[in-house]
Amino acid sequence: MFDEYQDGLRALAEERMDESSRVKVWRLTDRTTQDESTGLEVPVWEVTHDDLPCRIGGSRNAATSRTVNIGGVELQLALRIAHLPASTDNLHDGDLIDVTSGENEGAVFRIVEADFQDQATARRLPVIADVRPEEW
Repeated sequence: MFDEYQDGLRALAEERMDESSRVKVWRLTDRTTQDESTGLEVPVWEVTHDDLPCRIGGSRNAATSRTVNIGGVELQLALRIAHLPASTDNLHDGDLIDVTSGENEGAVFRIVEADFQDQATARRLPVIADVRPEEW
């Protein structure tokens, strides 16, 4: 009985995602290639998920934060939550989420923690805003 209830909640969560954003998930590989226009070696990124439904939760003003130390300076970074379908796998810490459509179209977020959660209606990942890599 619980499984049927959970399946129904997951379906509702994914329906809400379908009404929101679509994303592409990128992962940095250990390979490089030569940029034809500059001649420089650039990192190679691979797409692990394409056209994935997603909701970005939390607003800039209401989001929780995470303290990071960069070069001896502590910074507060706003944490948002990316809601992906519960069955989404092959996600790693550091992967980049590229919002390809929706309210946050053009935004890029870095996955902070890609851990799974038991009995979840969605795959909820803490993310921070990031810069779009030039190689894309």
